[in-house]
Amino acid sequence: MASSGERVAAALAAAGHALEIRVFDSSTRTSADAAAAIGCDVAQIAKSLVFRARGSARPVLVIASGVNRVDEAAVAAALKDRIDGARIERADAGFVRDATGFAIGGVAPVGHAVP
Repeated sequence: MASSGERVAAALAAAGHALEIRVFDSSTRTSADAAAAIGCDVAQIAKSLVFRARGSARPVLVIASGVNRVDEAAVAAALKDRIDGARIERADAGFVRDATGFAIGGVAPVGHAVP
């Protein structure tokens, strides 16, 4: 298992969850790919999306259903008391990897690397 899978397994175990981590030969980069790989509907997939607080190096993790688009303005409004200026922007691949330890398309909801 790749080190990212090991980090996820360790984070889940630390939280008291003993779950099986599955690694797929086919791509699971998109919600549709992941749903096809495990045989479920895209709506049953939880996707982890990383944004960046505008003007900072602060990551913002959003977990959404695979069929839904994230409304960036709604996320920013929900974070207005936590992020100065309450504006977010899409994060590039380098920022996502630096902030989480995962590549875009493989960001887990747990087990992030702490810079």
